[in-house]
Amino acid sequence: MALDFSETSLELELSCPICFYLFSEPVTLHCGHSFCLTCLEKSRDSEGCGPEVQHQCPECRVEYQDTEFPQKNFKLRNIVRSYKDTVEQTARDALRRGEVQVNTEHSEKRCSSSRLEPEREAAGGPSSESTGGTLSEEQSKCRHRLTSVMSDLQTKIALVDELMVKAKEREAAVKASNTDLRSEMKTLLEEMVEHLKHYSTAGLDLLEAELKPREKAVESMVQKVSDLHKQLKETELLANSLLEEQDDDRLNEGMQGLEVCAANLTVDPLEIGLTDVGKANTNMTNMCAEMEHRNNQLRLDLGAVQRRLRAILNPSEVTFDSETLHPSLVLSEDLKTVSFSVAKQTYPVGPKRFTSFRQALSSQSFSEGEHCWCLQAEGCSWVLGLCYGGLPRSGPGSGLESSSGAWCLMWCENLLRAYEGGRDTPLMRTPSLQKVEIRLSFSRNSVAFYSISNVSGAKTHLHTFSVSFTEPVYLAVRMMSGQPKARITLRE
Repeated sequence: MALDFSETSLELELSCPICFYLFSEPVTLHCGHSFCLTCLEKSRDSEGCGPEVQHQCPECRVEYQDTEFPQKNFKLRNIVRSYKDTVEQTARDALRRGEVQVNTEHSEKRCSSSRLEPEREAAGGPSSESTGGTLSEEQSKCRHRLTSVMSDLQTKIALVDELMVKAKEREAAVKASNTDLRSEMKTLLEEMVEHLKHYSTAGLDLLEAELKPREKAVESMVQKVSDLHKQLKETELLANSLLEEQDDDRLNEGMQGLEVCAANLTVDPLEIGLTDVGKANTNMTNMCAEMEHRNNQLRLDLGAVQRRLRAILNPSEVTFDSETLHPSLVLSEDLKTVSFSVAKQTYPVGPKRFTSFRQALSSQSFSEGEHCWCLQAEGCSWVLGLCYGGLPRSGPGSGLESSSGAWCLMWCENLLRAYEGGRDTPLMRTPSLQKVEIRLSFSRNSVAFYSISNVSGAKTHLHTFSVSFTEPVYLAVRMMSGQPKARITLRE
């Protein structure tokens, strides 16, 4: 455990300016400076004895008589003992907790003649007697500064050791998180590639299915023309041979056969299949319709992966869940605007999709903290609020205002109502209400609604529900009237 700077400063104040250890039996001169009893006696002995001898304070050099013996400072002694006990206890507690240790040897150092002199002599250094028993004022100041610097360095080293442990823990956590993120990103991007490969393969297969019969038909036509050409050439050779025939009987017989053969060899483009000579039929209406269907499916598949990517890269962002959209609703690219669609969409059937009412839920659920959203509805009557994820997806009970697990406001026919547990509370009549702020507070167990002015931005309280939530809740919207430009936008 690292000593803080206040402890270091206190230790300096409780150290003898001669030996730089914590006071041992401290005494105080009339000038106010305190020293270890042993250190001061050695200093006085080095200056000599007698009534005429003028002693000097080792720190400020103020003179005093030999007869003026310093007073024992019992209060300072008690403070030093209390400080040493505190430091030792702190070190023992830190050792038991396994924390970073700081060398507490300085707390045990005492200034006494029985220990100080043997240590100095064993180290080969001069004793206090050989140095005249006192330190020069410059040496005293330098040693005092050095002690302060060393204590400061020890404190900083201990602090850096703690920071190093935390930094390494942080490094390990970041690397682990990044490894997971790389793995998730790689999986999703590979999934996108697979969707594209499947789309490409299916498109090529469809193209081959369209082109192969055409190629075979053309090959058959070419073969017919080739066979006809061969037969005509053979007939031509026969005719040439008959021109040289001298025998009348053989000539007449050959002519009869040649005429029959020539009559059977008709050159009819319709029969051969050459209706539009020189033009290739590239009209593939069936394939075009099939590719449009596959294009829509590809957009859905890639959109689903994109939303998962978005949730990974920006988990705090609130968006609408496309898997909950009613078929009469479409979702914008940023997943924040639900718009009415005249043509029903061919969304995949799933357990999360609403089928009876034009509703949608947020992709994210909320179970703690404080949250605030702004919803803007345009061109439609609406229901806005929160609900549990178990809200039915079809049937009369799937409407937000009908559910026991929903807290919402409805604006319809210029009347604003609050709904909780399927029960409505009329609030007020208003011809226009487009911007609504929803504040969810788990600490206060409340859901509050405010209207926001389109002109000034001023907020007006509409209604507050007091709710003890038992499970996560979702942001929920319902579009009650279907018009081409109707939409509800989430603005955080």
